[in-house]
Amino acid sequence: MVFGEKRLLLFYFIFFLLAAIIFSQPRAKYRPFDWLLFKESGKINSLSEGFEYLYIATSTGGISRYSLYSNQYDFPITTAQGLASNNVNSVHFDHNTGILWASSPGVIQYSYTREGNWRHIDFIDIGLTIKDRITMIGNSDNYIWARANTVYVKMDKSSGILAGIYPMPDEINIKWSSGQYLNNNKIADILNNYTIMSGWMVSGSQFIDNYGRYIDITSGLIGANNDVWIGSSDGTLFHGNKTMEAIYPTEFGIRGSNINALLVNNDNVWIGSKNYNIGRGVTRLNTNNFQADHYDFDITVNMSLTEVHSFYHFENNLWVGGNGVVLTFDKDENYWRTLGEDRGIPNGDLTSMVGDSNYVWLGSYYGIRQIDRKTKREEPMGFEYLFYNHPVYDLAINDFGVWIASRTGIYLYDKNNPQIMNALSIGDSYLDFPVSRVTSICQDKNVIYFATNIGVVTFDLEVQVWDLLISVAEYRDNVVSDMIVIGKFCFIGTEQGLFRINMKSHRVREYDFDFIGSVNALEHIDKHLWIGSSEGLIRFKWRKDL
Repeated sequence: MVFGEKRLLLFYFIFFLLAAIIFSQPRAKYRPFDWLLFKESGKINSLSEGFEYLYIATSTGGISRYSLYSNQYDFPITTAQGLASNNVNSVHFDHNTGILWASSPGVIQYSYTREGNWRHIDFIDIGLTIKDRITMIGNSDNYIWARANTVYVKMDKSSGILAGIYPMPDEINIKWSSGQYLNNNKIADILNNYTIMSGWMVSGSQFIDNYGRYIDITSGLIGANNDVWIGSSDGTLFHGNKTMEAIYPTEFGIRGSNINALLVNNDNVWIGSKNYNIGRGVTRLNTNNFQADHYDFDITVNMSLTEVHSFYHFENNLWVGGNGVVLTFDKDENYWRTLGEDRGIPNGDLTSMVGDSNYVWLGSYYGIRQIDRKTKREEPMGFEYLFYNHPVYDLAINDFGVWIASRTGIYLYDKNNPQIMNALSIGDSYLDFPVSRVTSICQDKNVIYFATNIGVVTFDLEVQVWDLLISVAEYRDNVVSDMIVIGKFCFIGTEQGLFRINMKSHRVREYDFDFIGSVNALEHIDKHLWIGSSEGLIRFKWRKDL
């Protein structure tokens, strides 16, 4: 009986282990880069040259890839491709086998394709503890080597099976990836004798950027073709050449980690983060070449430090909703401005912004405000007191007026005949239950959609009929942070992840991958769904998933 119970416990353990592996990564039908996760890179820990790419191990952004031929960054490798963690301490490309190796806290991993299908080896299986840290990986003709603290781990180069642990390697010709910079004399000599371009300077073991910020040098590698690669603590990669004796800074990635707001404008995605600190800000990402422009809070004139909760774009002006402030950006003049309480900006998180040619309406946890577009000052509407300390979660605007999603229901402001009304009093209703806790609004063609306590409620703008389209049970009673309608599909973002519901068949697809996290914002460009989440910025090639 005891033996049977042990077998049963072993079965359950294996089952849940396999389930965790299966459900944390994209299903086999997805190609490695159907899901892309963009994160702030953090510190560069290690560098290694492959056949096509320089592989860059970062502390928060997984493995970045820099093309050796086009001198451009390519798609990153993250947990969306099966890495155990986006904190990568070391990376190594084995030219003999074509296998890419990487280490993260508690695990070493490898990929035959150098893209997906990562195989994980726990530290305990190679004689290390969870507290150990692999800082360098290398290979000889016959083995893979890993340097962990004061010991060297020798492994089979195809499977990672432990072959021995040594105080020093018992082989001579080991090709190592770069580890920690410390006092790398060869790199130090290069930095002292080469010209650092774009206004950067070097001082000891630190770079100084053109704004006077000090950034630590973290890793360095001399490549096979006279290339010099140097990593830094803020994720900036420096690329030089021995012939030219010049070093250039390059950047990849976004600002912030918990992506809270997105805006699609032409071929660009504007990105704002809920988490911020000194040096972070707003990112404009080109969706064609993935080059990014950064507007950092600490160096951009007239740009206040704030969380970012919403965007609004009109003509050539961008409005950024923060916490008790609005940042405006004139693209023609390349000029930022901060609007605060003296302009009538409400306190709290500015959850949503909409506008027309005359006004911009701001929704916040402390009500709603109307701002004159020209003067950028509040112009009272007369009913603000109704929403005092009353959360407004989302706004939308069309010919009917300004639609207000709030804690107590749906309201409509008729801006042509200034008045506020309960929107459900318009037209006919087939709703069986009262509506409250309205958290998101979107419009597609002649239908406007509301995420409510009872589910997704629709209002047909032509026939003026209210109806329940999707029951809240279909997305597990989760509170909706954002939603978007594309054709016959409704994508619903929640704190528990992403759902896609076929509005005709009511077939539900739940994307339950760990790398998605909590969904904060959704946008759509052609065949790609863009997701702002607690884990970063995600691009999903969803069309093949129909």
